[in-house]
Amino acid sequence: MAEVRWIQNLKGILYYLDTPLLDFEIRERQLVKAKSLSGGKLFPPELAVYGINYGNLNEFFERRTMKEGCMFYREHLKAIGMEKFNFDEYIKLKNGNNHLDNYWVKFEDFGAKSFAEVCEM
Repeated sequence: MAEVRWIQNLKGILYYLDTPLLDFEIRERQLVKAKSLSGGKLFPPELAVYGINYGNLNEFFERRTMKEGCMFYREHLKAIGMEKFNFDEYIKLKNGNNHLDNYWVKFEDFGAKSFAEVCEM
């Protein structure tokens, strides 16, 4: 059975390097807060082209995860401390970063507090 990849509850500030872009909150699969902090500049394509909504944020984060069935997928989950996939938890554990670009998320009470810390992970 395919894994569910819908964000349930997530709250943070999306950054590009050390520039804050978007203060957002998703609660029970609903985008309840989305405040641009950069006037729309430096947004990732999913948000810059298609707008800020739950589906586009979900797509942005889904693109940043290792896909089920990829080589060494289970080993990857174990390496980051997950027994089974949980989309919200995966995003938090990786700070929303995929190491292929400079986007990441700062959470109030979890994870990295600067881009330099993200790079150390």
